[in-house]
Amino acid sequence: MIERSTCPATWTKNCDPDLENLLYTVFDIPYTQPMNPRITPVAERKLSSHMYSELETAIVDCSLPPGTPLSDRELAEQFGVSRTPVRDTLHLLQASGLVDRGQRAGWVVTQIRTQDVEELYELRSLLEPAGLSRIVEWDDEDLRGVGTLFDEFGTSVTATEVDRYLQRDDELHQLIIGATENSHLIRTYRVVDRQLARCKRFVSYQDNPRREESLREHRDICDALTRRDLDAARTALLDHISTARNALTATITASAPVSA
Repeated sequence: MIERSTCPATWTKNCDPDLENLLYTVFDIPYTQPMNPRITPVAERKLSSHMYSELETAIVDCSLPPGTPLSDRELAEQFGVSRTPVRDTLHLLQASGLVDRGQRAGWVVTQIRTQDVEELYELRSLLEPAGLSRIVEWDDEDLRGVGTLFDEFGTSVTATEVDRYLQRDDELHQLIIGATENSHLIRTYRVVDRQLARCKRFVSYQDNPRREESLREHRDICDALTRRDLDAARTALLDHISTARNALTATITASAPVSA
């Protein structure tokens, strides 16, 4: 059972409207009202998006590590709802690649496997470069903003700066993909990105040298973009994706709790 005291502060944030639209417009899953009268009811249409957002955050930031069992009964008690909306939410998380069905019963947080990493990073290398040609055409003020994304850090990222650094990491890659202005590509990338974000955190919390290397790579990407050098930006981005994939694969291979 997930104890509320162990959950990150970001669990209390409001649901992303785009996520809500994805849940209800694309999947069109029916929901039931909460059954526990002690809990302030969540509006029926927002119930599963609320649970999805909280559980997704816990999985992505590794508060729920790979391999963690999830019980729909215990989650229903935690959220003060019936088991039906919990199961709906777990099905959505399964569709996003973040949970699997357990071998016997119940659910489990998906392991990070080397084959998944290879496939995710191949897809990433196909999607992300699409936004670079748009960014190099931005006005000078916007490009200056890109160039300063990582200015708050020194030559390395300390343990206390990891969370903030990962936020900047996410911002840069979301900025690149958002620059495509392609709604279908952006929607596809969001599913991939949640799995990638978990991978980044899994490595960054363990690998100090990789954080320093990653910081240099991100600065190379930003520098090329601010110079409007499309070829250099593409090379820097693809090199970064390749190096990140290799680092993650090595971390998984060396990590006993996570299957390769």
